[in-house]
Amino acid sequence: MKSLTVGVFHDDGIGALLGKKGTESDMVMYNRKTDGCIFTFMQPAGDRIAAKSQIMSAIDAAIISFSSMTPEVGETILMIDSFGISKGVAIVPPYTEMNNIVSVTKGTSLESFVIKERDPHKIIAALETIEPKRDEASPPAVVVDHSFSVRGVGEVALGFVRNGILRKHDKLMLMPAGKEVIVRSIQMQDKDFDEAPAGSRVGLAIKGATVDELRRGSVLCTPGSFKKAASIRLSFQKNRFYQEGVRDGAFHATVGMQTFPVKVTGIKEGEITIQAEKAVVYTPEDTFLLLDLNAKKVHIIGKGREAPDETGRDGSLASL
Repeated sequence: MKSLTVGVFHDDGIGALLGKKGTESDMVMYNRKTDGCIFTFMQPAGDRIAAKSQIMSAIDAAIISFSSMTPEVGETILMIDSFGISKGVAIVPPYTEMNNIVSVTKGTSLESFVIKERDPHKIIAALETIEPKRDEASPPAVVVDHSFSVRGVGEVALGFVRNGILRKHDKLMLMPAGKEVIVRSIQMQDKDFDEAPAGSRVGLAIKGATVDELRRGSVLCTPGSFKKAASIRLSFQKNRFYQEGVRDGAFHATVGMQTFPVKVTGIKEGEITIQAEKAVVYTPEDTFLLLDLNAKKVHIIGKGREAPDETGRDGSLASL
């Protein structure tokens, strides 16, 4: 059965209408199963920038409400566009002038969103038409979003199968911790399974790592399929709405559900280097979002991907 992960933004009540509340922290999960799809809806609590950017890095599609056009909604549009999310639903009040929505989203990835009024059944029907691309041929990889200990079970990680087919008893590398772990069991929708394909939301009993090591953004993968580095050179595109220029200094970055402090150096045309306090895990295809969390207005400085060097290899400067 198809699985779809959907971000929900700027409508605090729609999540409860779309699914049953699940895990709740700085992001709230809602779950729903229809005849054709298993949905996971993810919503940032209080529109927190870090949580919102982490959700954006993990979703297949987005729901965004245009009930009021605030600066926060504008920044969410920029963030959705930065991550290239082109599937989703724009919720509008009755009698909305559609030309206004078209003008706001023109030139962004939201141009292809369908526009619906706030009707959960119509929203679900629109989302069910989305066919996300899945890579089941690659080795399995799971991105962790929550973890905790359960008496009698041990360490449990919640997350999404990003690639491949995860199987019970798989031996995988936990990154960036660099520890070998074993998947003792797999649950989906509170039922046990022997395997889970790409796109699935899973709960895993893990042997070989602590809850602290299974922090958000950690990846369970085969050795060599993900990279780990503290200093990364990025091909970089500045957000045209960020008022200040790109400069050396202390900021934050998000990639693959990890948000972390960075120092920006090595600025030149179309390129920067970010230095994190600890190694982060990523692939060359992942989008890095550079954030100024202390900005008074727009927090998104820009986006980038790992820059190739002159030989065409990656631009990580401190691979570990």
